Amino acid sequence: MNPETTAVIWVDVDNEFLEEKGKLHGAVKEVLEKNRVVANMNELSRRAREAGVQVFFMPIQFSENYKEMGDDPDGIFKVVKDAGALKKGTWGAEVAQCLQVEDGDVVLGEKNTTCAFASTSLEEELRRRGVTHLALGGLLTNVCVESTMRTAYDKGFKVFSLTDCSATVSLSSHEAAVTHDWPLFSTPMTHSEFLGQLEA
Repeated sequence: MNPETTAVIWVDVDNEFLEEKGKLHGAVKEVLEKNRVVANMNELSRRAREAGVQVFFMPIQFSENYKEMGDDPDGIFKVVKDAGALKKGTWGAEVAQCLQVEDGDVVLGEKNTTCAFASTSLEEELRRRGVTHLALGGLLTNVCVESTMRTAYDKGFKVFSLTDCSATVSLSSHEAAVTHDWPLFSTPMTHSEFLGQLEA
C-alpha cells in the first residue's frame, strides 16, 4: 500500500455523536465504548500521518431550517431534525473535540447527505492528490459510512472499511453491516490490521 495514494476519511465525526454532551451521543455510546472507536481513530490518524497519508474529517451539517432534507423528512434525517441536531455553525456540528485534528488534515464541512461524495468536493480533493485507496470509518456504520463506501466502490477506489473505527445505534446493527454488507463493497479490517498493511 502506497501512503502517497492512500487517504483516511472520517465520516460524520461531529460533537453531536462523539461527545457526551452531544444530542445524538446516547444512541451510539454503546458501540463507541465497546469498540474503543475514538481511541482507535486517533491512533490510526496519528500513525497514518506519520506514514504520509492524507487524513480527511467530514462532519455532517445542516441549515438552521434543515432545508436540505425537504419539507417532510423521514428515516434518519427525521431523527436529526426532531433532535434539533447538527445545525451548521453550532458546537454540535463541529468536528468532535475528542478527535485530534492536525495541521495538514483536510476538514470538509460541506456534507449534508448520507454519502460523503454527494454534496462535497471530496472526489475532487482525492483525484487531485492521486488517491486510489481509502480507509473509511465514522458514523453511522450502516448509514453514512456504508453509503460513502458504496459510492467509493462504484467510483473505482480500493476501500478498506475500519470495523473498530465506526459505530451505529446498536451492536447488532453494527455487526450486521460489518459482516454482511461491508464485504460486498470493501475490505473490512480493524485499524491495527490496516496500519499493519500500511506500515509493512
